Amino acid sequence: MKTLSLRFILVIVGMVGSMGLAQASSAALSKAHRYCDDITQIDKLLDRTREAPERFTAEKLKVERIVVSKDRRQLYLISDGVLMRTYTVAFGDYLGHKQFEGDWRTPEGLYSISAKNPKSQFNKALKISYPNADDIAYAKSKGRSPGGQIMIHGFPVDPIKKLGVMAIHPVDWTLGCIAVTDEEIEEIYQLVQERTLIEICKVSVFTYKNQPLP
Repeated sequence: MKTLSLRFILVIVGMVGSMGLAQASSAALSKAHRYCDDITQIDKLLDRTREAPERFTAEKLKVERIVVSKDRRQLYLISDGVLMRTYTVAFGDYLGHKQFEGDWRTPEGLYSISAKNPKSQFNKALKISYPNADDIAYAKSKGRSPGGQIMIHGFPVDPIKKLGVMAIHPVDWTLGCIAVTDEEIEEIYQLVQERTLIEICKVSVFTYKNQPLP
């Protein structure tokens, strides 16, 4: 009887442990969850940003969500309650959600990584699934194109353009994409798989000459 009770307890403990792990990862994997609602959620994750990517690979720890904060100008790689990496980024026009082709804005909201390109005009690129159905419908209602080809990418491959970008990065320089350094995109490219969720948070407060935008 005691043996049976002990086995029962071990089974229950195992089930609770498994549920705990599922709950820990569910926030990053759930499309209903938004880190943008309270960006300080990221500050409470286990910080493993100083560990080598090879260690994550050995542990089979996968990036479950990319979070980009326009306020903080940071890109975060998150998995199972763990903050894996943080990068400082450059945008296009980061005030407001991208709506039309040529507006230079960086999209906001929940998307996914739809493709990986090792040979783009930049040093590697991860394509973001903008525009979605809502983006297309809104642009169409205004008789416009929503644009596209929004990426996370490194510096230009062209050596002259690269020198120019290196001189100003991370000051905003893209046409709506999210840019990191060449070294950083190599790491992101290694860690992030296609279909990974990416959540891009809008600017919450912006002050120009001490006057908040309307």
